[in-house]
Amino acid sequence: MKSEGKEKKIIGITMGDPGGIGPEVILKALASPEIMAAANYVIIGSKKVLSGIADNLGLDTRLQTSRIDNRSLNTYRGLTDDINILDLDNISVLDSLKHKPLPESGRASIEYILKGLDLALGDEIDALVTAPISKEAIKLAGFDYAGHTELLKEKTSVENVVMFMVGKRLRVSFVTTHLAVNEVSGFINRKNVLSTIQITATGLKTFFGIYQPKIAVCGLNPHCGDGDRFGTEEREVIIPAIAQAREMGIDCHGPLSSDTVFNKVLKGEFDSVVVQFHDQGTIPIKMHAFDSGVNITLGIPVIRTSPTHGTAFDIAGKGNADPGSMIEAISTAVTMAETRNHLFV
Repeated sequence: MKSEGKEKKIIGITMGDPGGIGPEVILKALASPEIMAAANYVIIGSKKVLSGIADNLGLDTRLQTSRIDNRSLNTYRGLTDDINILDLDNISVLDSLKHKPLPESGRASIEYILKGLDLALGDEIDALVTAPISKEAIKLAGFDYAGHTELLKEKTSVENVVMFMVGKRLRVSFVTTHLAVNEVSGFINRKNVLSTIQITATGLKTFFGIYQPKIAVCGLNPHCGDGDRFGTEEREVIIPAIAQAREMGIDCHGPLSSDTVFNKVLKGEFDSVVVQFHDQGTIPIKMHAFDSGVNITLGIPVIRTSPTHGTAFDIAGKGNADPGSMIEAISTAVTMAETRNHLFV
């Protein structure tokens, strides 16, 4: 979070699916005095939707007052402490109240992300926080992205990205993300494991100030293959990738069994864990920090964070969505932006 005497960072927040809990948790998070003191904010979304939700929640009208037009946003450096809305006006309030996957909502949510990414790439904002989108809705809208990570990779033209989740005392990066279980093994190769280790180490140094990170690397198979009894990926792929990373000066260890490694991290033996597939990492993060986990995309040229929860259509519009994960996503984005500046000024 912001230190006294520093110029406030500018954080862009995409509204996410208009019919999900994204707009609600954004407004609840920004109602926190601590969050408001940490940075200045620009919500990229729909003013009508946000205003209606703010009214229903009974939040301070300051949350609705400021609107920045769709122009060059260099003036953001002089923002006040109001909540500034970059209104794309691309969804009807009626559609937002249906609280289910719609093509209109899918298209709108993609437009928020693309606008936010443009602002971040143009240094108009210091970091981007993305509220949850519906994969079903964006598919209905004609987009074929499995999620934010894949979209951001394509739009920034980078070769490798890493999904990195943090929650309380756990930090986890993923070699593979949104794949069917029967496809995972085909993507576990030396190049992918090595690049995940490298990007994780760089991210820990650049954005978290951990200058000599110690990284644990999970095996893929039960008991790390148990001498090839349950698979050969450890011997053929993971061990050579770890050895290569160590030759590059990265302090990484493994392969370690995923049923024990997270306990080692909680005891302070490692700074982060590299896991091989989605549920291997998301289950411990959500068990440990269900309401405060943060999803980060490493490897792209901008800072991007997000809550670890989804759109939660079933509770959207009821006013009882927990903003904890969004609060942490915003706080983490501010910290990452300040740490990056500190390292490179």
